[in-house]
Amino acid sequence: MADPILVVIFLRGGADSLSLVAPTADADYITARPEFLRVLRKGEDAGHKLTDALADVDFRLHPAAGELADLFHAGDLSILHATGLTEATRSHFDAEARIERAAGDGGWLGRSLAALKAGGPLPALAVGTQAPESLRGAHTAVAPDLSELMLAPGHWLAPALRARLAEGFGDHGPLSAPITQLLTLSQALQDRFWQDGSGMRPYVPGVDWPETALTQPLQTVAQAIKADMGLRIATLDFGGWDTHVNQAGAFRELLSTLSRTLMAFWRDLGPRQQDVAVVVQSEFGRRLRANASGGTDHGRAGAMMVLGPQARGGRLLGRWPGLANDALEEGADLAVTTDYRDVLAEILSAHMGVSAGIFPGLTPRPLGLYA
Repeated sequence: MADPILVVIFLRGGADSLSLVAPTADADYITARPEFLRVLRKGEDAGHKLTDALADVDFRLHPAAGELADLFHAGDLSILHATGLTEATRSHFDAEARIERAAGDGGWLGRSLAALKAGGPLPALAVGTQAPESLRGAHTAVAPDLSELMLAPGHWLAPALRARLAEGFGDHGPLSAPITQLLTLSQALQDRFWQDGSGMRPYVPGVDWPETALTQPLQTVAQAIKADMGLRIATLDFGGWDTHVNQAGAFRELLSTLSRTLMAFWRDLGPRQQDVAVVVQSEFGRRLRANASGGTDHGRAGAMMVLGPQARGGRLLGRWPGLANDALEEGADLAVTTDYRDVLAEILSAHMGVSAGIFPGLTPRPLGLYA
């Protein structure tokens, strides 16, 4: 078995956990939301029933999450409900920063990478135009795809390398360590992927992928994993989940994109699935009650998903607080019953082999994710 890899997908905007994994038979849920903002139990558009439940309220995945339901029932996916920050904030910026820094210096993934003492030319990859706060403090390759990290014949410097060189020479000092690492990475990519006369060899997936906004980012992660370049941590963002207005259609499209593309990514990994864990999270959930614009406003507890054969999947974990008014936080929001750091700490310990020091002040509470 190769070194374990962690892929973090952050759903920016505050994904509605009560639409993702809905307590469809809960009387308070039914009362609080119109039918078009609920997951239903019956009919052609009924949600996907989960066989392992936290409470007798018939939890179901949203009907657009058919592939996630397949992964759940195959025993590859676990879902943890009512997760989040222990301290309340409804600010996107504040919640994201707190989650990604996790009360320590730098970011929690940056600290994890340092503990792993990862080698190889590509220990961390942030797919996009900037590294998330979670990777602050780590030497991270940042690019929308691997081609932008490669210095190739006929090209003076690829865009991502030019940006980092400008950063390194800003004070007219010597080449910094991150620049040296990126140049090493560029050569390694050239050795693996450059084709004389035709540029970088295109990625050829092992399965059919849907055409979605997540296809290119997740194919880049799959390509990096299969390239055996020492990847240990990869991140990507998927935004648009701030559904204050007309939530039903927007949420369905976003979740369908996530569900279909994540399944294609997982199937494409083939035997490399054994080395990979994927965690999907958002900065917070949304309010129980619908607003006047056909949407929901910023709330508290969310839901996290963990994909990977190392965890014992097919289970809905956590503690369900209920949606009665006296159980809601501030009388409005699904309450947080599981610290999101407990989820991440268990993944780091059981999958990545990092057992301590990542979350200052936290005594992790076992969740049974890997039991």
